[in-house]
Amino acid sequence: MKKLFKASVFLLIILLIGCSSDDDNTPSIPVQVDLTAAKLNDFQFSEVTYTNIEMRQPEIVEGKEKTSGQITVTIPATADNLSLSLASVNFDESKFTISPEVGAIQSFEGGTVIVYTITSKENPEQSIRYLVSVMKENVQPEEKFEITGFRFEQSKNQTLSSTVEAVKIVEYPGINWNAIFILVPVGTDLTNLIPSIDFEGGSLEYKQGSGSFTAYPTTDLNVDFTSDYDYLSFRDKNEFVLSINSQDLQKNYRVIVDVETPIVLNKNSVTTTDVEEGDTRNFLLKWVNKGNHPIERNLKASNYIDKTSDNKGNIFASFLEVSDPLQGAYIKPGEEGNALVKVNANGVAIGSYDVDIVFSPKYDVNRARINDIIDDLNPIEDIFRALTLNVKTTVIAKNN
Repeated sequence: MKKLFKASVFLLIILLIGCSSDDDNTPSIPVQVDLTAAKLNDFQFSEVTYTNIEMRQPEIVEGKEKTSGQITVTIPATADNLSLSLASVNFDESKFTISPEVGAIQSFEGGTVIVYTITSKENPEQSIRYLVSVMKENVQPEEKFEITGFRFEQSKNQTLSSTVEAVKIVEYPGINWNAIFILVPVGTDLTNLIPSIDFEGGSLEYKQGSGSFTAYPTTDLNVDFTSDYDYLSFRDKNEFVLSINSQDLQKNYRVIVDVETPIVLNKNSVTTTDVEEGDTRNFLLKWVNKGNHPIERNLKASNYIDKTSDNKGNIFASFLEVSDPLQGAYIKPGEEGNALVKVNANGVAIGSYDVDIVFSPKYDVNRARINDIIDDLNPIEDIFRALTLNVKTTVIAKNN
């Protein structure tokens, strides 16, 4: 009886051990994570602000990714660096990780696609992916809206020996006036010239003097470019103006026709009489306005170049003046003026002086005249050829 009881207890222990072993081998059921909580709602970079983003979310079926998500980020065309890093994420970082991680630099050069994987910390078997690419925005070039060329073709203007191109086409930001400068040979008949015009964008119109803008003809247009200056309003009453128009935009161009050297001296070189040391003497030369616009009196020399071998220096001062007080403040086209040369021998060395006196006339766009004024309020253009007058003087000892 005693032996039978011991055997029963032994069998019971074996059965219990067997059951316990079976329980340990039972597979555990994995935790199911809600992957929708891991979805990104934005993709910002630390280095640049995007201009557009397109996001397609991953497709999740029964807790698993069926198709990966896709993100296309557009950045400014001016961005010069495509090595970028993710700035932040919107999911709970205590529950999910992302690789590459936030702040990790990735190269998106050449259309490279970087795969970002978001993985559950609780169940690493569950993850979603985003295929991320970066592109620069495609900036369309701005439509040109301007006059690009202006000329007098010899084939249309028989008085010209060759075609003459505009020397400068200038746009002045902030004001509604621009300018075209074209210089013809001295003596050209300005009353009957046919311009050829190149422009881009919009339509071309023109007006002359006080007239209204009208469509520029498709046939040749004969134009009188002779200046008719109003000395009270400081404007050219015969001004020729071109206008480019496109929708609500307009650009106006004044056309300035003149000659390369409007100031023509009767002599380009002069030797004065001797000047005694300590004296001051004035000498006059004649010049003519061969241009198409009035020249302001008192146009001063812009430079004095010492030509003496021993570099004695400059003893001259010079400016252009009217020849008659009745001329007023201007030397009109075709009129004669005086070039005043002042010799100052006070405190200078005795000997010969040889100096090139340079005049640099400029065109005052808003006031339609020639001067040497530097003016921040009005466009001033240096379009003319500089004029040089060579003056020689000998300073002699004073005759007591």
